[in-house]
Amino acid sequence: MFSGGTFGFSDGGCYMGDWQDGRAHGYGVCKGPTRQGEYSGLWSHGFESLGVYTWPSGNTYRGYWDQGKKNGLGEEHKGRWLYRGEWTHGLKGRLGVRESLSGARYEGLWTDGQQDGYGIETYSDGGTYQGQWQTGKRHGYGVRQSVPYHQAALLRSPRTPTLTSLPNSPDAHTNTAPGLLPGSPASGSRGGFVLKVRGVGSESTGPGSSGKPKKRGFFFSRSLILSGFRLHRGSDTKAPTSGRDSQRSSLRSETRGAGGSLGSSASQDGSSASVAETESELPIAAWETETYAGEWKSDRRSGYGVSRRSNGLSYEGEWLRNRRHGYGRTTYPDGSREEGKYKMNMLASGKVKSLFPLRRGKGREKVERAVEAARRAEATARQKQDMAIASYFLVSCLGK
Repeated sequence: MFSGGTFGFSDGGCYMGDWQDGRAHGYGVCKGPTRQGEYSGLWSHGFESLGVYTWPSGNTYRGYWDQGKKNGLGEEHKGRWLYRGEWTHGLKGRLGVRESLSGARYEGLWTDGQQDGYGIETYSDGGTYQGQWQTGKRHGYGVRQSVPYHQAALLRSPRTPTLTSLPNSPDAHTNTAPGLLPGSPASGSRGGFVLKVRGVGSESTGPGSSGKPKKRGFFFSRSLILSGFRLHRGSDTKAPTSGRDSQRSSLRSETRGAGGSLGSSASQDGSSASVAETESELPIAAWETETYAGEWKSDRRSGYGVSRRSNGLSYEGEWLRNRRHGYGRTTYPDGSREEGKYKMNMLASGKVKSLFPLRRGKGREKVERAVEAARRAEATARQKQDMAIASYFLVSCLGK
């Protein structure tokens, strides 16, 4: 048999409602000291069972409880965030959706209060990540799809953000040139765009230039290598005495101007010049999008994967912390290719002697193996994407 009434506590709080055997049981309202914080709903033997808890900060939880902890289905409003789904011993999990007032949201599996398993994250600009998660981070295999470049969020740090760090909305831009945006060469500065490649500013100028990027290869041509040894011996100070020497000199000059050596460019003092020193980053059109499918580690693209731009630009190979790193192949919109060993987005520089033709076969074998591994990782990521979509449908059924 229930009894009821109002009961005060030594800390200033109070309870109003049903009691049984000296404990709150039935329906009642409990308020904290100075009436800050409140639980209203069903009680079971002194513990909250089903109801609404309001904290002094204004945060609320509406749902089931067990032994004083959120457990079962429930909805929590906390600051700018809303979580709706399952709870286990006070922590988010196993299925749930978390969304922000900015429009960013995560729908999928949780473990111990963190995204874990399969899930879909939608960013405030509309871009998505679909795939595997571990301890709150993108980890495993997954697919990151951007929105058009002009809609993509302008990032505040070089690291590609997760849901919690993504800006609320892309910054506004003015004085936009047709097809391109201010600062468009900084491809890593917008959400979902990490494929940084370098164009050649000198290729489109000068006599006889077609305005098209020159085709890139894995190593120097044999004549260029020989000319490099020639320079190393100190013969570069002599004027060419034959048509063949003149041709070599022209080729060396053209390659240095275009940064086309991929591994290195021989300079007059026998040292090497990095491709980065003679190249500028390709611009990005406002309507272009970028997709990455492959491996992720600790919230970043790391391992094998494939990144594709809607204009035909792509990279297949190894990644490290959102950068091309290791063996891989870059294909440009005009169909030309650049392949080799990358180091933090750039083809590794080296001396001419490191590019001796006998090593070309081994280098290309490593590139081919990396490309094949990247394509397998892409296929696996697409499978994990399907599983993440399946978890999304499970979440959408909660509460129905």
